[in-house]
Amino acid sequence: MTHKARILVVDDEERFRKSLCRLLSAEGYTVEAAENGHEALNKLATNQFDVVLLDMKMPGMSGAETFSEIQLQGFDVETVCLTGHTSITDAMKLLHNGVFDYLLKPASLPEIVETVQRAMERKLLRHGEIGMSELIGGSAND
Repeated sequence: MTHKARILVVDDEERFRKSLCRLLSAEGYTVEAAENGHEALNKLATNQFDVVLLDMKMPGMSGAETFSEIQLQGFDVETVCLTGHTSITDAMKLLHNGVFDYLLKPASLPEIVETVQRAMERKLLRHGEIGMSELIGGSAND
């Protein structure tokens, strides 16, 4: 059984944001974009998403601050952080606080798609919509 995630791409770099949205849409995902944390929070409040692809370095509200607000407001999404600036300490802190995964830019499209699918599977497991046997058998990855 295939579950295509509804994705919110949050990145202040317009070219990257639009390219990623176009590529993910071509993969069959429903995708929307936000150019900053405040816009992302507004979209999360008014739309249903499964996965947020969140840039860490943004002017104004950073990715870490946006993630904290996502948690505080209780949005039911899995968050994948994207960054071109590596900090093992920051990555470990975010993962410890509930971020699903942390990818380094430029991540390849197959890497992003695979991470989004795994994040979607975690959400479905959490909601009891799929069981471990579906994951092990591979039917959730079709």
